[in-house]
Amino acid sequence: MNLVTGGSGFIGINLTEELLKRGEGVRVIDVAPLDQDIAKRVEYLNLDIRDRQAVIRACQGIDCIYHIISLVPISKAGKVFWDVNVEGTRNILQGALEHGVKKIVHMSSSSVYDINQKHPLTEESPIKPLGVYARSKYDGELVCYEYQKKGLNINIVRPRTVVGAGRLGVYQILFDWLRRGKKIYLIGPGNNKIQFVHVKDLVEAMISMAKKTDNQIFNIGTEAFGTLRQDLEALIDYAKTRAKIVGLPAGITIGFLKFLDLFNLSPLADWHYLSYSRDFYFDISKAKKMLDWQPRYTNIEMLIESYQWYIDHLQEAQSAIGTTHRKSVKQRLLRFLRDLS
Repeated sequence: MNLVTGGSGFIGINLTEELLKRGEGVRVIDVAPLDQDIAKRVEYLNLDIRDRQAVIRACQGIDCIYHIISLVPISKAGKVFWDVNVEGTRNILQGALEHGVKKIVHMSSSSVYDINQKHPLTEESPIKPLGVYARSKYDGELVCYEYQKKGLNINIVRPRTVVGAGRLGVYQILFDWLRRGKKIYLIGPGNNKIQFVHVKDLVEAMISMAKKTDNQIFNIGTEAFGTLRQDLEALIDYAKTRAKIVGLPAGITIGFLKFLDLFNLSPLADWHYLSYSRDFYFDISKAKKMLDWQPRYTNIEMLIESYQWYIDHLQEAQSAIGTTHRKSVKQRLLRFLRDLS
């Protein structure tokens, strides 16, 4: 039996579907309800990862835990990042320890790295978390190392930005502006290389980790990506709208977005505006070799798939507002900028 924490989220729901396809049993922990078509095929526990005793009990009878639950940057959760991303991780690992769970795959983040280092980044690249969210994700890793010393077998996955059908969050802003034929503003000229990963490629890598490796760290991303400008231009060509890319001076733009963030006038968090003007891509050779894994999707393919899903589910996407990757975000002051563009 597999336990998927965060099984109602974007990555969790794709992972749960794949495990079910493979004939494996799944128990899901989440505070959000599961989609009805999946709920009837899994054991669903509506509980908060911060409820220590309930989480420990949920680990009984489990062979493998995929720990995905996390508050993401757009939630701007402050101290609650620590409560969920760190102490929540401690709760699930304590449950694994007490109930003899054989394998854990822990979802970390690419945000833990020092992105000022030479690229591509490897699993040995220096750590320098960028912002409160990133700090909480790395502190969650430190809890994993603590429990490895207690005997747990924990693989850690650090994915690049995860994209695919159903991905909304800050990408809904891009898709909304693109659909309307608005200017797509970049921080800087957009000549930096940005790597994504398709959610299905990520899921395959995670399942392989659970079956093939012990106590490893893996960077996961696509092999086929260009500059941010190139990939977005390809998406604009596909969408066939009047949208066009406009590069803005990085320093001034980052300062403006910091100001909006400080007064909660924008959904963008520090992680977004401090990283998207920089090169950010991984060396994935370790994952390819040890997991016998090969990413299938290119940046352009996954962006097109995500955009097309948004167009096909427009009413659903526009009505689902929240702070997760499966919901649209309130654009706040950015909406006025959109309307003026």
